[in-house]
Amino acid sequence: MLKKILIGLLAALCLIGTVWVNATLINTRQLTLREEVLSSEKIDADTDGLLIAFFSDLDYGRFIDRDFLDKTVEEIRSFHPDLILFGGDLLDPSIVNEISQEDLDYLMNSLKSLQARYGKYAVYGDDDLRSRDKADYVYTNAGFKVLDNRSQQISIDRNSAISLIGISPLVEGQPDIVTAFSGTGTAHYNIVLSHCPDLFDDLGEHEFSYFLSGHSRGGQIDLPIIDLFGRPEGCRKYFSGKITRNGKTLDITNGVGRIDTDARLNADAEIVFYTLRTQTLPDQ
Repeated sequence: MLKKILIGLLAALCLIGTVWVNATLINTRQLTLREEVLSSEKIDADTDGLLIAFFSDLDYGRFIDRDFLDKTVEEIRSFHPDLILFGGDLLDPSIVNEISQEDLDYLMNSLKSLQARYGKYAVYGDDDLRSRDKADYVYTNAGFKVLDNRSQQISIDRNSAISLIGISPLVEGQPDIVTAFSGTGTAHYNIVLSHCPDLFDDLGEHEFSYFLSGHSRGGQIDLPIIDLFGRPEGCRKYFSGKITRNGKTLDITNGVGRIDTDARLNADAEIVFYTLRTQTLPDQ
């Protein structure tokens, strides 16, 4: 009996060790490229095929070093996106006060090297707002336009467009949904971009099709029981994955970065690429 117990304990320790090695040494080097198709009758033939690159929670400066930043930027560049969106949180909050100007400039120049024919847009994350001077320095000089409670029409040609609605984060921010949606309507395909996914339920009857968010990092170390009781403010209800309700979809990215612990488990770092496709309605 004692022998069976010892063998069981040894097997359990081996399993835990294997999982931890995978989480700290393997998964931390991986970057998943997730591809999605967004289809709607509001996407016309001229907009069909437009490619959007979306990434969030970069958390540069501690666990995300220059090599991983370079890898992230190169992966985005290799897809030649038409539009680039960033969901907030540029810097690791634990080092933001100590980060050197050299490292800040390296981040800025890396993001500046990204090109997209219809531009680069971002929203603030909660950590951006805690160090807004540094965040604004990077966003502005890297060529990202920050949509903070404002919308932006992306004109594809004279008659075709999509709308981006950027909303301030629930945490540290001051979301103003009415102001953010002002000027938008029902004619275009509307995409909401906001850092915290729990804002999804606050959008009411406002017209949009897709909501892009981050903040949770997919849990980073995804252990369901722990995540259920340890979710941070802003993603306590909606934590990972996608949910569709009344024809509107919330999509929460795992983000790129890592904070607190240099590990990922069941929540791979990712960049998401969305291809817009027209959807022909059946004949009445």
